[in-house]
Amino acid sequence: MGEVKRFNKVLVANRGEIAIRVFRACTELKIRTVGIYSEQDSASLHRFKADEAYLVGEGKAPIDAYLDIEGIIDIAKRNDVDAIHPGYGFLAENPTFARRCQEEGIVFIGPSPEHIRMFGDKVEARKQAIAAGIPVIPGTPEPIQDLAEAERFVAEYGFPIMIKAAAGGGGRGMRVVRTAEELPEAFNRARSEARSAFGDDRVYLEKLIERPKHIEVQILGDNYGNVVHLYERDCSIQRRHQKVVEVAPARSLTPALREEICQAALRLMKNVGYSNAGTVEFLVTDDGQYYFIEVNPRIQVEHTITELITGIDIVQAQIRLAEGYALTDPEVGVPPQEQIQTHGYAIQCRITTEDPENGFLPDTGRLLAYRSPGGFGVRLDGSNGFTGALITPYYDSLLVKACTYANTFQMAADKMLRVLREFRIRGVKTNIPFLENLIQDEAFLKGDYDTSYIDSRPDLLRIQKRRNRGTKLLRYLGHVMVNERKGEKKPVFAKPPMPVISPERQAAFERQLAGEGPYPSTKRILDERGPEGLAKWVLEQKRLLVTDTTFRDAHQSLLATRVRTKDMVNIAEATARLAPELFSLEMWGGATFDVAMRFLKECPWERLDQLRARIPNILFQMLLRGANAVGYTNYPDNLVEAFIKEAARRGIDVFRIFDSLNWLEGMKVAINAVREAGKVAEGTICYTGDVLDPAESKYTMKYYVQLAKELEKAGANILGIKDMAGLLKPYAAYELIRTLKQEVGIPIHLHTHDTSGNGLPMLLKAAEAGVDIVDAALSSMSGTTSQPSLNALVAAMAQGERDTGLDLDSLQALSDYWEKVREYYFPFESGMKASSADIYKYQMPGGQYTNLEQQAKAVGLGDRWPEVKEAYAMVNRILGDIVKVTPSSKMVGDFALFMVQNNLDEKTLYERGDALDFPASVVDYFMGYMGQPYGGFPEQLQKMVLKGREPLKGRPGETLPPVDFDAVKKELEEKLNRPVEHHEVLSYCLYPKVFLDFQKHREEYGDVSVLDTPSFFYGLRPGEEIAVDIERGKTLYIKLMSVGEPQPRTGKRTIYFELNGTPREIEVVDESLAEHVQSRPKADLSDPTHVGVSMPGKVVKLFVAVGDKVKKGEHLLVTEAMKMETTVQAPQDGVVEDILVREGDAVEAGDLVIKLKV
Repeated sequence: MGEVKRFNKVLVANRGEIAIRVFRACTELKIRTVGIYSEQDSASLHRFKADEAYLVGEGKAPIDAYLDIEGIIDIAKRNDVDAIHPGYGFLAENPTFARRCQEEGIVFIGPSPEHIRMFGDKVEARKQAIAAGIPVIPGTPEPIQDLAEAERFVAEYGFPIMIKAAAGGGGRGMRVVRTAEELPEAFNRARSEARSAFGDDRVYLEKLIERPKHIEVQILGDNYGNVVHLYERDCSIQRRHQKVVEVAPARSLTPALREEICQAALRLMKNVGYSNAGTVEFLVTDDGQYYFIEVNPRIQVEHTITELITGIDIVQAQIRLAEGYALTDPEVGVPPQEQIQTHGYAIQCRITTEDPENGFLPDTGRLLAYRSPGGFGVRLDGSNGFTGALITPYYDSLLVKACTYANTFQMAADKMLRVLREFRIRGVKTNIPFLENLIQDEAFLKGDYDTSYIDSRPDLLRIQKRRNRGTKLLRYLGHVMVNERKGEKKPVFAKPPMPVISPERQAAFERQLAGEGPYPSTKRILDERGPEGLAKWVLEQKRLLVTDTTFRDAHQSLLATRVRTKDMVNIAEATARLAPELFSLEMWGGATFDVAMRFLKECPWERLDQLRARIPNILFQMLLRGANAVGYTNYPDNLVEAFIKEAARRGIDVFRIFDSLNWLEGMKVAINAVREAGKVAEGTICYTGDVLDPAESKYTMKYYVQLAKELEKAGANILGIKDMAGLLKPYAAYELIRTLKQEVGIPIHLHTHDTSGNGLPMLLKAAEAGVDIVDAALSSMSGTTSQPSLNALVAAMAQGERDTGLDLDSLQALSDYWEKVREYYFPFESGMKASSADIYKYQMPGGQYTNLEQQAKAVGLGDRWPEVKEAYAMVNRILGDIVKVTPSSKMVGDFALFMVQNNLDEKTLYERGDALDFPASVVDYFMGYMGQPYGGFPEQLQKMVLKGREPLKGRPGETLPPVDFDAVKKELEEKLNRPVEHHEVLSYCLYPKVFLDFQKHREEYGDVSVLDTPSFFYGLRPGEEIAVDIERGKTLYIKLMSVGEPQPRTGKRTIYFELNGTPREIEVVDESLAEHVQSRPKADLSDPTHVGVSMPGKVVKLFVAVGDKVKKGEHLLVTEAMKMETTVQAPQDGVVEDILVREGDAVEAGDLVIKLKV
């Protein structure tokens, strides 16, 4: 044995994970380490892992810095370095570097310069393989640089061929060519890549072996002629010739073939007298033929799995061999060949910052979070894997190598799947989702794969979306605090008191579910007896039955429909136990459906599911707008039917079905669909006018009796009276209910609003007249535009023959909860502090009162709210006194806003109307899309609004083509790039834009419904910490540290959080700092070529392009503000000369948007 010279100091001429791997090996051997780093790597972790670290290649490009041979040698000499380890890549296979180390008396930890040159020249390597008696693939005898030589080779051997860089490996400079047309481009690209990667543009060609296995044998040799193999690795899982997943040992080799391949590798390396670590690589065909590819004269990326199955530290062995030890010396840690054995299986996955859904394009940015796995049988080799690390575009995208080891391959694969799922990497895309698919794939688990495996399996790229819930919630909170906070400072709210459920109450609840106790479960009655049986049971009851509207109409009327699902779910179980005597809970439908998506960013179907799961004993009731379903326009019959079927399936029991104009034809489809679903059809009359007023000639008692009879005949199980504006006075209620009870044989259910303050006495008179069911709201959510107080009603009826059976103390406990919750929503309060009898004048529905005021504020008319109310009454009069309930009430509201915005009264309306574009809802109304009003349309106004268009004569649903749900589902899946469920298809059909906006919000910010309400509306206060339950047993702790100042150039603010105790940073654009939109020119009303907008808002749809011919009345574009759309129509025939807006642009009233050429 020769002289052994122990190293005191080793420099690693590399970066990243391999530099750290070598540092660790040196530290264990008591060797001091020296690192180098480029200017771009000043924050790279390998710099801090070294005992000493020095800047290399100052002023050079990122790659060139690590290729600076003289700079590296100089650092080594100045710092008394004994040896240099090159790692892999960069200078690892550069013979000049190895030679310069020798010349300077520095040991190169690797093979000799001669061996690097020999095996770096692929043609020379082939010669050595042939000399060792190893089969080789037919190829060019020498490296080539001329296309003509390549053409001569394919003329002899044919296609397909492989072009390879002569001076290196790793997949760079490699191209597969299958046709003569591809050859010139592939040849030039391969040479260019080779020049960039290795500084040598020579390539060689070889015949392509189709679909082989890629097997490599690990070799270690010393300076004394001793060589051993450490068995093989299967590196067949590749993408574009880059290894992705490696396995050791190879599962597809027979013992005889394994031995033959390992002996061939050993023979080659002994023949050439190889020293240090190297790898001999082969292609193996299905029939057991193997061919030499190349030798990699360096440590390999995947050396890790060989270490795991053999127990040999290859890097430490490299260092000891370079110090002069023989393989037989115990210091090297390598036993004799006959004692080297493999144990179990190991798998390595290369985790990269590449986006598998975008062609594996490398992603860059800052790691917002990095949490790594661990445990028995797990090994991680990484570098810049830490929160805050900056992933740059300058170097390889490898982030960490994850290895697992186990006694069986299946166990190792299961462990790897767990490891991949345990990673939490946020801020950049990674290939982990792709690797998860691969590791679970049946072909991979069976070992049935080759080098074409990934390319032939596009299904592996069907990536399940990462939820990334923590980061998305931080983004949302940051956005709210910077751009959408409801006030300057987040208030401090008291925690709502949760009612205590006594054991007696819990026992009574359980007895009720079992069909026992004094007050049966109405839900159980319906399920057992059906709708007719339930209606019969209602008629038999002496007590006054009650529906609680707190979960829907109460907050729709008081708080602009803004109450969130979370606040309902929190009190749901208590409601089921403390108010089991209720007939029903009105908790879904109406405006809550679209508002949930539009403003609260919640799925209304999820609300229904969550509440149904917690309240199994009480009927669930929804508001259905007849042919409008839960929308503002008529829909095809099959859409209404499908919606009802799905709502019934998911838990709705009572459908309160009404038509906004009391048009029976608009309710029949819904009534039939509800009966078909086995649920309760509550056919409803919308009350308006005053039946006791002798001057009332339109909405008389005869009118209501006739309509009630028609609803009963149409199949209604219950007759609903919907006093949406609170116009039904106490004595009128008595006469109306008394008369109807004499005329119809089904139960009567009365709904009202307490805007005037007459709500409770009206209900008492109705109860006296024999009404079966009434609506009321818990006291803290009652009064004014809401329903009368449920608590007061229960107290008033106590001890009488119609005692409701409800417990006042229990209701008060529920009311106390809602009292505190209501404080969260104070920005949405109407400001109405007391009841007002002027409702008899304006006739505005209670549910519309607060919503219309919010709309007025949104379009800049908040300070003109009294004028809007006056205009509402005036519009109703102009329309001929119509029934006003959504969507007809919304149309009246839109019309009123339009009148105030344009400073119109009845006289000027008729004078200027021909030149004005009316709101879309007004046009729809006069087109007959909302049905036919009792008494017909005012003819002159209809012509003015429609501008020559012909209105519908019958029911809109009859003329609308049925929805093709399969086609819509396919369309939606293409838009969302994911599978969709049926309820999502329905939501999209009803509200296409609202649904897509909601999905976009959920994609960007996640499911924000999990946030508490104050945080949802206001964000956090500095120093405040909240707990967010994102699913059962999983809680995020989010703390706001500070909000940074805006960056002058970008307008972004950095929000500093702690997420589960870990610092996180989120950047949010401060929208208030965005450049002001240049003001648009105003339309000249006297210029017939000018087309302006009559209402402020946003352009949501353009129907025309420059050069289009248009006719008078043709739709040009649609604007939207809040929930009101306005269609801008062509004032006359012409050609579109110029369009001054784009979709998404904000516009003000009077803005010029289109110029026509007449």
